[in-house]
Formats: sequence, structure tokens, C-alpha cells
Amino acid sequence: MTLDLLVSGIAMGLGVFTAASPQRAAEIWGSQRLHSLAPDRQPSFVRWFRLFGILLFLGGVLFALDSIVFSKYHY
Repeated sequence: MTLDLLVSGIAMGLGVFTAASPQRAAEIWGSQRLHSLAPDRQPSFVRWFRLFGILLFLGGVLFALDSIVFSKYHY
């Protein structure tokens, strides 16, 4: 359960970072793709990074809840 919560925390942290600062996250993790896109396509790419961050955060929350609520059923 401890490892599950650690992974959930990391996913939530990365998700918050990506959702709060998608431009910076895109520069870090997708810099080659971001710079190769036409300038009019870059805002769309950054919006997809924000959506990815939100989904990553929600996935981390759900994984943590699953680990906590159903921990008594794990062997």
C-alpha cells in the first residue's frame, strides 16, 4: 500500500505541475515536438498538455483512493 500511495503522489504532483504550467511542461517533455510545430499549432499542443496533466492528476487520485479503500482486500 505504501508503494501505491507513493506512485499516486508522484502522479498527482506531475499532474498538478503539468496542469498548472503546461507551457513549461511542454518545453521539458515535448520540446522537440513543440519547436517543430508551426507557431499557430503550438497553443493547441500546450492545451493537450494541460488536459494530460488533469487526467494524470485524476488518475493518481483514483489510484490512491483504490489503494486506501480496498487495501483490506489485498493479500
